[in-house]
Amino acid sequence: MGNSMRMIFVLGVITVVSGLALGGLNELTYEIAQNNILRFKKIPAVANIYEAASGKLDDAARTKVEEELLAEKLLVDLGGEEPVLFFVIKKDGAPFAVALEDFGAGFGGDLGVMAGFDLETGDLVGIGITTLSETPGLGTRVTEESFTMQFRGMSKDAVYMVKKDGGDIDAVTGATVSSRAVAEGLAKAKVFYEANADKIAEKIKEAIGH
Repeated sequence: MGNSMRMIFVLGVITVVSGLALGGLNELTYEIAQNNILRFKKIPAVANIYEAASGKLDDAARTKVEEELLAEKLLVDLGGEEPVLFFVIKKDGAPFAVALEDFGAGFGGDLGVMAGFDLETGDLVGIGITTLSETPGLGTRVTEESFTMQFRGMSKDAVYMVKKDGGDIDAVTGATVSSRAVAEGLAKAKVFYEANADKIAEKIKEAIGH
């Protein structure tokens, strides 16, 4: 083998090895990022919904609830491109509500809304905000209880739009776009839940019982 061929061979091997290593690193990095989003964004949002239904928790009790929510998360195949992630909220040890995430178009990009629905009535138990890139001090106020409190126990028959658009949701003053994003994500989650409520309830029964 000539020097030039040997060099080409070595460079080829280096390229393949580097590509495999980079691919593995990217996959690992992506997995870590997704796990962090799950643990530090989605689970706390579901815990907020739990508190909306059951009352405020001290730090130790909330940590326990978050660990249970994480352990009992469900990935359910509902015939779409990918399985859907659900969280089961319990009351007195039995499934009471289910939470799922959807998104609206916020001022700074997608705004994630975790919506909790009562398994028996279909009414809204509460919401939690997962991800947002809104203006600090304005759009970020959609995470505050002064805004999110209004969703606790909201009827399934409510109009999930801000009042300016003919709906039942009070927008944050000076942050209409962000408020609309919450309403949009919530409305999409409601439509999806209602279309799949029976399947979701069946999957919860299979996985958890009751």
